[in-house]
Amino acid sequence: MTKAIQKWDKMTRKGRTFMLGKILVFDTETTGFRSDDEVLTLAVVDGSGTTVIDGMYAPARKSAWPDAEKINRISPTMVMGCPTILSQRAELEQMFNDPDTLLVGYNIEFDIRLLGQSGIRITNPNRHDVMLAFSEFRKVPDARRGGYRWWKLTECADYYRYDWGISQAHGALADTFATLYCYKKMQEPVYEEQSLF
Repeated sequence: MTKAIQKWDKMTRKGRTFMLGKILVFDTETTGFRSDDEVLTLAVVDGSGTTVIDGMYAPARKSAWPDAEKINRISPTMVMGCPTILSQRAELEQMFNDPDTLLVGYNIEFDIRLLGQSGIRITNPNRHDVMLAFSEFRKVPDARRGGYRWWKLTECADYYRYDWGISQAHGALADTFATLYCYKKMQEPVYEEQSLF
């Protein structure tokens, strides 16, 4: 077992000791994936499923993001007049960097990087990446990248039979609720089927 995987196993066990209100599951939708891209929406729910933040923000540097818009369906018109995420910097950094809080996300390091590019610095080391944990659980080799395959959130949610209801994937709040559901399913004990013969 690699050191990285051991870290996630420890976080999973440690995650069970956090109060539900001290588990923050979050997701962003962004203008893209590059180093100059920014956060357009941020959703945060606590471990009990209570919505803490469901915010939409105007980017400080970008005026259009046609490729990302095709996926997240957030147009420049929709964020026109919204505050920048920097206007909430102090509150967001205080919330995310509380040392008694466990941060949970799906490909969490991407969201943390994009928040950083948008001016929100997250230094809290208490992190659990559901994508990496699911990858380790499924153990499907990735010949191109090495290690195990990284699954999309929709694939992880389908595996655990998550009901999206009327919401759709690629919205920050909908993805956050799906991530919370998958996180909780992965905390449940796994029983292997045993043959009686």
